[in-house]
Amino acid sequence: MKSGLIYVFITAIVFATLEPVSKLIAADISPLAITAIRFLIGGVMLLPFSIYEIKKQKLRLGIGDHLKMAGLGVLFICLSMVMLQYAVKLSSSPSLIAIVFSSNSVITICLSALMLRERITVKKILALLLCAAGIFVCSRDSISVHNEALSVVLAVLAAVTFSLYTVLNKKMMKKASGNILIGFSFIYGSIILFAVNLLIGGEVVTTDNFSLTSGLIMFYIGFAVTGIGYWAYFKALEKGSATLASLSFFVKPALSPFVAVLVNGTPLAVDIFIALALVLIGSYLVSYSDKKNGGLK
Repeated sequence: MKSGLIYVFITAIVFATLEPVSKLIAADISPLAITAIRFLIGGVMLLPFSIYEIKKQKLRLGIGDHLKMAGLGVLFICLSMVMLQYAVKLSSSPSLIAIVFSSNSVITICLSALMLRERITVKKILALLLCAAGIFVCSRDSISVHNEALSVVLAVLAAVTFSLYTVLNKKMMKKASGNILIGFSFIYGSIILFAVNLLIGGEVVTTDNFSLTSGLIMFYIGFAVTGIGYWAYFKALEKGSATLASLSFFVKPALSPFVAVLVNGTPLAVDIFIALALVLIGSYLVSYSDKKNGGLK
C-alpha cells in the first residue's frame, strides 16, 4: 500500500474519535475553550518539527508568510473548528455531525478542480459516488431520526471552511511543507482564539469545570486527534493531492460507529459493514487514479 493512503487511514482512525470523545466534555467546557486548548497542545507538539523543516530546507519566511499562516490558523481554528465544536455541543448525535462534516471531501474535490486545476477523472467520479453511497448507508437512520437544523448547518459551514483551508494549504505548500504550515498555523490560530475568547468575556477553564477526566480527554484530543491526526492529514496532502487527503473524511464516517461501540456501547448494524466496503473501494479508486496521474507517492 502506498504511503499516501496509509496516512489517509491514520488520519481517518484518529479523526473518527473526535466527535464522540469531545462530546464527553462538551457540557463542561465551552467550544471556544476546547478548540483553543486542543490546537495549542497540537501546535506545541508539532512546532519543533516545523522549526526542524525550516532549518533543513534553509527557508527564509518573511512577515508576509507568517501573516498567511496566521490567516490559515484563523480560517481553520477560529472559524471551522469552533463551528464544528458548537455543532457537537448542540447535537444529540455526535456521529451525525461527524458524517455531515465528512461532506468536506466532496467540497474539497470541487474546490481543488477550481483553484488547483486538479483533474476530475472518471475513476474519481466513480469513487466519489461509491464513498457518498457509503456515507448515506451509514447515516440514513441518524438523519431520519435527528432533526437538528442548527447543528447540521454549523457542521456544513465547518466543512466548507475546512475545505477552503485544505486547498489554500496545498497552494502554499509550493513554498513550505505541511509540517511547517500546521505547526505555525496551529500556534497562531489557538493564540488568536484565546485572545478572542478573553475579549468577548467567554467561559474560561477553571477548577469548577475542569477535572482529571476532562484533562485526560483534552490531552487526548490535543495530542492524538489534533497533533497526530493533522500531521498524518498533511502528509497525505504532500504525498498526493487534495482529493487524496480528503478521502480521510470518507473513511471516517464508516469508522465512527466502531468508535461509538467503545465510547457509548452502541451495537453495530449490518449497514456499517456495507458502508465500509463501499468507502474502501472508493478510496482505492482515488488512490489508483492519483497514482496514474503521478500524484501519489
